[in-house]
Amino acid sequence: MRRRRNFPLPVIVAGISIIIILAFVLRSCAGGSTPPSSPESVIKQFYEYEQDADFGNAWELLHPEMKKRFSKSSYIQTKNHVFLGHMGVETFDVEIAEMEKLEEWKMSKDGPVFKNVTAASITMTFDSQFGLLKISQKCYSVLEKGEWKVVWDYHF
Repeated sequence: MRRRRNFPLPVIVAGISIIIILAFVLRSCAGGSTPPSSPESVIKQFYEYEQDADFGNAWELLHPEMKKRFSKSSYIQTKNHVFLGHMGVETFDVEIAEMEKLEEWKMSKDGPVFKNVTAASITMTFDSQFGLLKISQKCYSVLEKGEWKVVWDYHF
């Protein structure tokens, strides 16, 4: 009978280690980074995605209450259509004013009410086919299931 040759244990451990390291490297290169770890960082990351016209990843940072207002495909299409199509811009500048901590904040007249909220005044400046345009809005970050998410004000 022929005896089966087994791979030595160090070769197996080294192979598994290389696979794990490659998986982490590929995930990092593919943009699979960890979620923003602070209310400030989620707002900054959200607008960095928006500036890069990466509306899909921006949508992923929206709070579930916001996602009820926009499906992912609708959000991407509308942002592309309005900003890139109608306004004729490829990117824009963003100014994030000093952030303010709020104990409690309500998204709209009907709610929901969020606790421990961070608010920021955002000014987006577009150099568009219609000239220099500025859009100002309040942006909020709230904690949802251990992750910071972006919310906008709907008191109108």
